[in-house]
Amino acid sequence: MKLDQFLKARLKITLLISAISTFILAAFAGSIYYFYKEQILYEISDELKSIAFEVSKVVENPLRDFSIVKNVNIPDDTYLCVYNYDAKMVFYKHKLCEIKNFFSGFQVIGHDVVFGTSIEKNGNLYYIYVGKNLSRILASIDKLKLILIYVTFVISTIILVFSFLISKKILSPIKETVEKQERFTQNVSHDLRTPLTVISSNLYLIKQKKFQNIEKNIENIARTVEYMKSIVADLLFISQIGEKEKKPVNINELLKKQLHLLSPKIEEKNIGVIFKEEDQITIEANQADMEKLFSNLLENAIKYNCDNGEIIITIKKKQVSIKNTGKLIKKENLDKIFERFYREDEARTSEGSGLGLAIVKEIADFYKLKIKVKVEGVHNEFIIRF
Repeated sequence: MKLDQFLKARLKITLLISAISTFILAAFAGSIYYFYKEQILYEISDELKSIAFEVSKVVENPLRDFSIVKNVNIPDDTYLCVYNYDAKMVFYKHKLCEIKNFFSGFQVIGHDVVFGTSIEKNGNLYYIYVGKNLSRILASIDKLKLILIYVTFVISTIILVFSFLISKKILSPIKETVEKQERFTQNVSHDLRTPLTVISSNLYLIKQKKFQNIEKNIENIARTVEYMKSIVADLLFISQIGEKEKKPVNINELLKKQLHLLSPKIEEKNIGVIFKEEDQITIEANQADMEKLFSNLLENAIKYNCDNGEIIITIKKKQVSIKNTGKLIKKENLDKIFERFYREDEARTSEGSGLGLAIVKEIADFYKLKIKVKVEGVHNEFIIRF
């Protein structure tokens, strides 16, 4: 993945997360504002109704005049007016009303909300109005709206920045996978192009020799074909890991068997083998998978060992350690050696296709085994924990 594509993907994710989060925050803030406003208005309307009905109850008695209303508790920011049927004000408290048309229920007059009701007293109809100025309350609600807008903006900005940062972490595995795929394509094309060139060159020579004295050329072609077949076989093996029958596999016996099979190569380089067996390890797995895992590790320990070197195998505490002398792995390459077709020599002149340790990692991951590699002193050490 190119840098600009990666950056574009990050920006898209950032904008998507930011847009969704901003929408949710705005909806949440809007809900708070709406319900708070409705609650305030409900409380005001309930208060005005309560005062109006209390006044009605007090003045219903025909023996009492409207002066008795003075005893009704009315908050300072609330006012009361009483009109008779001739539209004349017979009583008011805290403020004169500006009622032009009689009404029942709620009405907004200027910045005031007014509740009106009527009662009959001594055969006459009277109108009671209880009002409250909303200027201060509306200012408080508007202040809340501004606070919610500000908080939404601040949180959205924080989410925007956080989303951009976290998008890098989200896309990192994808970026790494794409980069590995690109390296894989480059490496496999290199590994197949070279043998194909060898085959093509030898076929050309065979034609030039007019099919005489071509035994060496045929041998080169055969060897190259075998090399290509090994690459294809390894790739096929990777695709089939874990698909075969599983049964209890004794790792101790398996390692002894692999050492016996590899003994000609070990003897060829005069490598000393130390086998320390402190525990028995058994795992439920496919026999071929486990054989491939440990044969690849042992072949790796032999291939990169030196003449008269040593291999130390230790089995204890549910882990297998394989140490070998010889060419030490560079520390900066420790995280790369399990990649497909990766080889430390950039010229790729060393023996092998570079799939051995990749297969080891694939098998270990499938069976949830922990694999670790480190360099200590004169040894490379591979540790498999069960």
